[in-house]
Amino acid sequence: MSKSPKRNIVKDGIAFTGKSWSYVLRIPDPVTGKSKPKWVGGFDTQESALLARDEARVALRKRTYVPPSERTVGEFLNTWLHTIHRQQLKVTTFHAYEKIVRNYLVPGLGLIKLSDLKPSDVQRFYTETLSNPGVSGKNLEPRTVEFAGAILKKAIKYAVEVEGVLAFNPVSRVALPKTNPKVPTPWNMQELDTYLETARTHRLFFFFRLSAYTGARRGELLALKWTDFDGSYITISKSRTLAGREVIEANSTKGGKGGKRRVKLDPETIELFNEHRKRQLEEVQKFMKLGAWNNTGYVFVQENGLPLDTGTPSHLFGKLSKVAGLRSIRLHDLRHLHATELLRLGEPLHVVSDRLGHKDPMVTATIYAHVSDEQAETASNTFANRTRNAI
Repeated sequence: MSKSPKRNIVKDGIAFTGKSWSYVLRIPDPVTGKSKPKWVGGFDTQESALLARDEARVALRKRTYVPPSERTVGEFLNTWLHTIHRQQLKVTTFHAYEKIVRNYLVPGLGLIKLSDLKPSDVQRFYTETLSNPGVSGKNLEPRTVEFAGAILKKAIKYAVEVEGVLAFNPVSRVALPKTNPKVPTPWNMQELDTYLETARTHRLFFFFRLSAYTGARRGELLALKWTDFDGSYITISKSRTLAGREVIEANSTKGGKGGKRRVKLDPETIELFNEHRKRQLEEVQKFMKLGAWNNTGYVFVQENGLPLDTGTPSHLFGKLSKVAGLRSIRLHDLRHLHATELLRLGEPLHVVSDRLGHKDPMVTATIYAHVSDEQAETASNTFANRTRNAI
């Protein structure tokens, strides 16, 4: 029968405390220069304590040693997000971060001491989060886990570079989960015409028509006011969106130059814009008699003038798609349809990018690379035909 190690006997800076192994270092005080003993414990084996001791001694000689902290990853993430990083984020971005931290990062890594966080912990988190159901009961998309990893990497980078509580960033040593971006599969123009014909009698028909013919985002159209329409253009400068449980109106849009852009309308869309205005004025008269009209100034509102709920257009879009007998796509795919058709028709990339409100044409080029691939297949024939016609 093997003897168990004696408790609290220190040998070569290592001691067994009865439950685990610990090592001791003499840490110099940065002010006085005098050294004081610092115990670090919690090791399962003598070998792991010896290895950690040797690594700490090397770090001390290189002056890269960081004393272990009792603070957990969960405590650090909450402090970093709510106290430090919040002021640097848009309201919607903060709520997206907060949801990921609360639902996944804290449950998955929160109990680990920040000083003990290892690359293997991060890898385990990625693997388990990808294989287990999320808060909705369904398995998470790899891009969600990738987003969680990006947040964690940014937070731990702060711990390393600003607070100096870690010697290196263990998250940066683990590859983010691979994602396979889905190529947008919007309707073709014939399917769009079928949908619009079905939706034509609905009071919000023009919402979907304007979405398809401008490529504007849902939140941008929900924030559009009559003062943003000058008879030929619409000025997109705001977005109404859901942040947590609260609907907010941001004073800029996602991407774009300065969060603002003007979008030219075609004559038919301008005519439909005016028809939509007449229809809304009829509702104004009706509800004013009942004393129930709310003058919010939005182009798209409830029958009593109040703003639309952010989920209403998406829900209605899916419902009308079924009525029209069309395959299911997202409301956002009307934006993809608009961009795809413009590019296929040969509209310059920078023009499409400006119309969509992308910060850089390369964003547009990346999202719609499949259109470029399709065009590349016919490029040689196009050039050859053009050359033959010129002879």
